Parts: sequence; C-alpha cells; structure tokens
Amino acid sequence: MKDSDRLLKYFLYISLIIIGAIIGIAFHHYYNIPLAETINLVDVGALVVTVFLAVYIPEVLDRKLQIKRDKKDLVEKRIEELQALYRRMNLIVQSEQVLRPKDFLIIKNVSDICHNKLETIITLLNNSNMNVSFTKDIDKIRKLCKEHESLLLSDKMEDEGFTYSEDVPEKQELLYNEIDKVTCLLIFKISEA
Repeated sequence: MKDSDRLLKYFLYISLIIIGAIIGIAFHHYYNIPLAETINLVDVGALVVTVFLAVYIPEVLDRKLQIKRDKKDLVEKRIEELQALYRRMNLIVQSEQVLRPKDFLIIKNVSDICHNKLETIITLLNNSNMNVSFTKDIDKIRKLCKEHESLLLSDKMEDEGFTYSEDVPEKQELLYNEIDKVTCLLIFKISEA
C-alpha cells in the first residue's frame, strides 16, 4: 500500500472521530438530552468492541479472504487452461485419420506448453499457503502427463509419412479422460481449501 493511500485512510478515520465528537457536543449543547451521571463500564466496553469489529472485519478479514480467493481463482484458471490444451491435442489426435506434419508440430508445441503450464501450477500451489497438501494430486497429474507425452511424442514425428499406430488414439483418449478427471478433482480440492 502506498504511503499516500495509508495517510488518506488515517485522515478519514480521524476525520470521522472528530465529526462524531462535534455532533455529540452539538447535541448535548443545543438539545436537552438527559445524560447519565455515571458511566456503565459494560456499555463502554460493548461500544469499543463494536467499533473495533466494525473497522477490523472489513479492513483485515475481508482483505485476507479476498486474497485467498484470488489465489484460488488464479490456480483454478491455470488448471482450466491446462485442460484446454490437452483437449486441443485430443481433438487433433481423434479427428484426423491421417495427421499432417503441421498437426504433429502443433502436438509437440502444445505438449511443451502443457509441461510448462503444469510446472507453473505446481509453483503456484506450493506458494499459495493453503493448509492442504496437494502432493499426491500433483504427482498423479505429473505421471499422467508424462504418459500422455511419451505416447504422442516420438523422434520420428518429423519424418515424412509418419503416422501413429492404430491403438494410439484409443490410449490417448483414455489418458486424456483421466487427466481431465484428476485435474477436475484438484480444482474441487482447491476450492475446499
């Protein structure tokens, strides 16, 4: 927070206290309101606690909850992007009988992006300060992604006339569905954290 914002905030708080005191003095001076001669400590304590909570809840608790929600939203968005990339590879593999060299290049590039996106998600989860361990989920996703990558990527992809064997689309579909399921479960776990 900038110093000018902080000073403005303190100025507003002090201004509100001064305005409240002026209004209180004006009511006492111009209107004949009976006041108790003794001070009830319970009522004063209740007033102080009420004012404290009225300031503390919006300033501190709401901000902390918003920061936590923003972190969760960021991680969930990155997971959804990862799912979309795997969906794109799935569509390419499943839609074409004979893949063109351009398709293999797209699969290779998207696979690299998926790897980097997964590492970003892992870094975000490790630095999110959520009190839940995501290690098992991450390990499972990482294992499935490596299987997917090893199934689709080959050194021979750039060779003229390269095609996948007949069982690759079926295996790829199963792996894609499993990756989608595990990442969706991770989103549920994050939203509950």
